[in-house]
Amino acid sequence: MSDSAPDKSAEKAAPAAGKSSGGMLPTIIAVVLAPLLSWAVVDFVLIPQLTKDIKSELTTIMAQASKRDGTDAEEHEAVAGAVAPAAPKGEAGGKGKPEVRPKFESLTVNIAGTQGTRYLKVTFNVVGKNDAANKKIDAKHAELVDTTLTILSSLSMPELNEPSGKAVVRGRLVAAFNDLLKAPLVEQVFFSDFVVQ
Repeated sequence: MSDSAPDKSAEKAAPAAGKSSGGMLPTIIAVVLAPLLSWAVVDFVLIPQLTKDIKSELTTIMAQASKRDGTDAEEHEAVAGAVAPAAPKGEAGGKGKPEVRPKFESLTVNIAGTQGTRYLKVTFNVVGKNDAANKKIDAKHAELVDTTLTILSSLSMPELNEPSGKAVVRGRLVAAFNDLLKAPLVEQVFFSDFVVQ
């Protein structure tokens, strides 16, 4: 009897040892594949769908706004990032609207928190409330460029990846410009180039 008891315990130990070594492989595969599959779903499914939904919503809003205030739909599409205006609409519109002029071209900054591996490049137009405002904007161009670079370089990747990231940047720039000019002279900022790499 004493001989059979050690044999049974040896048989039980052998299968248990086999199970523990084979159990790690599925765990390792799951740990490696889970982040890869998550990234693929976000990058190839969720982000394109969100971008499509946001663009369609923005196009609808801009079309309604152009009907409401009688402005050219092309200007509103430029705000949405769909197309850039072909030419400034200054006095040709006949409504006395201030001229949209390219003021800030190809400004490039490193994105905060990326150790210089990612950057943001922007080109945008500034719309002043009137011609006097445009003259003040022209006079403070160097200070406005410095303010722009400060704001853009403080942005992080999560802020830029938000669906409303560009709108947040636009709002910060308008607020900072008006603060620098010590009056609400800047009405809007229209991006014609907004590249994150």
